[in-house]
Amino acid sequence: MRRRNRKKIAALGMIGIMSMAMFTGCKVKSDTPILGKILGLNSDEIFQIDSLTCSDDEYKMVFMNYVNKYKKDFGGKINWDAMADEETTLRQVIMERVKEDITVKYALSAMAETERVKLDKDDMDIINSATDEYYQSLSDEEKEYLNSDIDVPAKVYSNYYLADKVYNQVTESVGEDVSEEDARVIQIQYIKMSVGKNSESEIKSRLKSLAKAVNANKKDFAQEAKQLSEDSSIERTIKKNEAKTKLEIEAFNVSKGKVSEVIQDGNDYYLIYCIDNYLKDETTANKEEMIEQQKDAVFKKAYDAFLKDVDYDFNTSEWEDIVPEDVEDMDSSNFLEIYNNM
Repeated sequence: MRRRNRKKIAALGMIGIMSMAMFTGCKVKSDTPILGKILGLNSDEIFQIDSLTCSDDEYKMVFMNYVNKYKKDFGGKINWDAMADEETTLRQVIMERVKEDITVKYALSAMAETERVKLDKDDMDIINSATDEYYQSLSDEEKEYLNSDIDVPAKVYSNYYLADKVYNQVTESVGEDVSEEDARVIQIQYIKMSVGKNSESEIKSRLKSLAKAVNANKKDFAQEAKQLSEDSSIERTIKKNEAKTKLEIEAFNVSKGKVSEVIQDGNDYYLIYCIDNYLKDETTANKEEMIEQQKDAVFKKAYDAFLKDVDYDFNTSEWEDIVPEDVEDMDSSNFLEIYNNM
């Protein structure tokens, strides 16, 4: 199967919770007027957003996969009436989980026209290959449950793939201004002493004397810190983009293997020893995280703007009939595995 470098949208759960709640909420009934327009859904349709409709067969395909994956993870049988917390059963958990996943993906797919994103021939080759692999893996019972021919998984995979493509295009150039320095992560040891037991002059004198001894390799900073520092820990890893306190900010001015000047922050005094002023792997991971946060923020703005004026409807009565017990004798759970490998 030919693959493309494409971010999956699994990380957009929070966007789904915030933005799709009004679309997927259980109180929204089919034929409910939304934003001044009635869309109306047939009995074999679960939801519609803009011109994109999700059939019950498409929905049940994703639902079956989640149910069977839960069953495998929990060793086979599940009591769906068991409480996941004080107010929610496992049945309610999985029903809401599937609802969130597929409605968000289809909403993003519906954005494609607005963002001028289309599936090309290479995309369709990937989708068709995934569709064939998935459909061939289904048992006769599963195909009967889904009332399914190969067009159903083809539609689901197309919409999931298009959702990813929309996200990637909208966020394509986001994060290019994030530098290694912005994301730099350091590791320090430090001593904190506060005015109280000792006077300001005593603290300064003691810390200055210690700094001189450590820089001359006459004393071990960590050993002295354990004796002097008022904090329970003497070591910290700090991300530059998250540095807020005077200690954290000043720590980035200390060279590796060196001790800082005495740092005053109100009644607190600090001395810093820099173990490493550039943790390479941690900096790389932090940079990636910063970029992803920027991408999600930019995308959320476009996503919310799209949802603000779009028409949608959700067929709650039909959705409520799709419950875990319906798929008890089936075990196919490779839909998402194939999707993640596309």
